[in-house]
Amino acid sequence: MRCVQARSYEYGYLRRDERPRGSGPPGPGPTVRYMTESEASAGKSCGGCGAGCASVVLLVLAVAMALLAYASTDSTYPDVDPEKTARRLSGYSQDAYAALGIDRALEGGYVDVFTNNTYGSNDCYPDGLFSFADPPVDGAYRLYQEWTLSKVRKADALPALRGVRDRLEGKGWHITEYSKNEQIEEWSVEAERDGGYAIQVTWEPEYQRLSGFVSTSSCAMDPSWPEKKREQEEEQGYSGSYDEPDLDFPPALTPA
Repeated sequence: MRCVQARSYEYGYLRRDERPRGSGPPGPGPTVRYMTESEASAGKSCGGCGAGCASVVLLVLAVAMALLAYASTDSTYPDVDPEKTARRLSGYSQDAYAALGIDRALEGGYVDVFTNNTYGSNDCYPDGLFSFADPPVDGAYRLYQEWTLSKVRKADALPALRGVRDRLEGKGWHITEYSKNEQIEEWSVEAERDGGYAIQVTWEPEYQRLSGFVSTSSCAMDPSWPEKKREQEEEQGYSGSYDEPDLDFPPALTPA
């Protein structure tokens, strides 16, 4: 049945008890028919469908949009040999280290939190609305190199940071920060460059520690991972998840 306004005298319906007082038989003009009690009840329930029906439609649309967003996620990354990325990071680390003006070499490897020079990697997750709930992409990596030099006094550390800032600017890096963090009492210089690379060198007076961190923001696929996965499955009957690129320690960092 059509839903119409109950008080439209020309084209609607009225309950019989709402008939205008003194109205006689319909004369010339539009015909008025009065609603019965059952029709009035049906009209109420028909009108009440609006909000409920609209909620259902909105829910269906929301689910459809979510599924579309999930289907459109992009989990593909270019194949890049981790060794190639590691060599580039090591070159950037060497540029910064040489600019420190500190006459000490730092060998590759891990001694403790005060003396180290290592590679590491972070997981890569699918892009899109549901990325936070997805497992990392198998075989993908985002590489970084970090190094730490101990027993660096303030008299050496602050000129070292100025030297790094000047060297990076001269090499085409964009300096994003060069300051002292008053809250955690440390000095740092940070920079980035085209290609998604970033570098940070920080001095912590509490520990007399000078640290460097060079990274790439771009994820890549390890081309050797499918072969390693196949070998694991043949030898062990299963393959574990991708951990990180299999790299040796970085080369030693040397003064200028």
